[in-house]
Amino acid sequence: MAELGESARKEIEILRILSEFDKPVGSTLLRQELRKRGFFLSERTIRYHLQLLEIKGFVLGHERSGRTITPQGLEELSRAMASQRLGSVVTRFLSMAYWVTYDPNVDSGMVVANVSIMDKVFQDKMLETVKALRGMDLLPAPYIKVLADEEEYRDISVPEEKVALLTVCDLTIDGILIHAGIPLLYKYGGIVQMVNRKPIRFVEMISYEGTTIPPLELFVVSNRTSITGVLKTGSGMLPVALREIPTEARERTVKILTNLRNKGWRGVLVLGEPNESVLGVPITMDRFGLCMVGGLIPGAAMMEEGAKVETFAPHCIVPIEEMTRI
Repeated sequence: MAELGESARKEIEILRILSEFDKPVGSTLLRQELRKRGFFLSERTIRYHLQLLEIKGFVLGHERSGRTITPQGLEELSRAMASQRLGSVVTRFLSMAYWVTYDPNVDSGMVVANVSIMDKVFQDKMLETVKALRGMDLLPAPYIKVLADEEEYRDISVPEEKVALLTVCDLTIDGILIHAGIPLLYKYGGIVQMVNRKPIRFVEMISYEGTTIPPLELFVVSNRTSITGVLKTGSGMLPVALREIPTEARERTVKILTNLRNKGWRGVLVLGEPNESVLGVPITMDRFGLCMVGGLIPGAAMMEEGAKVETFAPHCIVPIEEMTRI
């Protein structure tokens, strides 16, 4: 989406200020607030923009008292703020990957963790599912942490009669690659069709740059996965993320992923060849594709089993030493 023009940015900022007041705001106060935010406009210019916003139905005049934002104005503000947040998912992912300090050589350090909270009655089924995913190489890392009801850990507080499952997010692998000097680009989150335990194609995709919500979360909550089908028959739909990496870094990437695999890490679905499409998706020139199963897969599988699951992926940074190897 194109960036907002200068005039539109000023009007959005005016709407933002009006939304923060529960009474009419005049041009003098608006001018003061705009100056605080780096917009140095005359009262005449402000009145001009207010007239345009009133014509559009985004603000309502109250004679000499000033103006207030209308419901239509709040909707417009929400849409504009969403457009400004495009790309924020990638920024957040890169930030969390940056904080990874895990070193596979000593099996120590900080990892990105996903958190899934569900009813306590599903705990046994949850652990059974995690082990099944591990057995089919669909779990990024062989570590979990289980929190009992009313237990507190870092910023997680488990409600009564609930249980929380912490798993290692695939962003941890990104962090390991980044700290090894390997640049990567988040391209798509999507659903991959599996047939006889082999990935066939992407059937749905969302660009990370074009959304304000993590794509895999959207696919999971909309019931687009069939992870239990893969576990039972080898065929179904998995939540998968696609990255691109420069061709020059392929040899080092293979070396790192092989080392991780030797340490029990899994979750890499496809490691593409330079300049070749991956599961039907074209790859940018002089890059190769890397497909990894989303770390939220345990929580997604439990949703398919009928559990009401709150999944936060990614959620926090934790020391892998405080997790249990499975």
